[in-house]
Amino acid sequence: MSEEQTNFKVTDRRLFNADGTPRELSPDEQPAPSPAPSPAAPAGGDSASTITSSEPSVSAGVSPAKTASASSESAQAREESAIPDVDNPASFINFAMTIASNAASSLGMMEHPATGKRGVDLELAKHWIDVLGMLQHKTGGNLILEEEQILEGWLADLRMQYVSLTSTAASKAPRPYTGRDIIGGK
Repeated sequence: MSEEQTNFKVTDRRLFNADGTPRELSPDEQPAPSPAPSPAAPAGGDSASTITSSEPSVSAGVSPAKTASASSESAQAREESAIPDVDNPASFINFAMTIASNAASSLGMMEHPATGKRGVDLELAKHWIDVLGMLQHKTGGNLILEEEQILEGWLADLRMQYVSLTSTAASKAPRPYTGRDIIGGK
């Protein structure tokens, strides 16, 4: 019996480096756009003559990159339309985004809106992450599925970044002297 050896490729899909800086994605790591659903053919009639493509074909002179960007824009528009009052600045999702942006800014994930500089303030980041977690807990069962998924995704990303930064900060922090250091560990 011959043993077949398989090759595996491991791909790092994290958005941030170990030091917390955003990671540059190579073109092959860019997320693939979801295909747009094709319109259904009417029940009566010839299906070959009634089916129309929602995207222009490559042979019509449209590049695949333009087609992919058009389909990703339509997918984004469909996602936004599922959330009520997404354009309203006083909606729940925009309020939660404000809190998540404050946390991301405190973690150095994005520039501060007022200063335009990146900085890390772990205490402030923990505060904003806790506020967002409290908001998720208090609104449990009262949000639509899309809002719950967005809030859960933001919290997961922010918590992972916070843990990453606190673990690197703890390993770099000097250890305080103890009595054992002075007397030689006896």
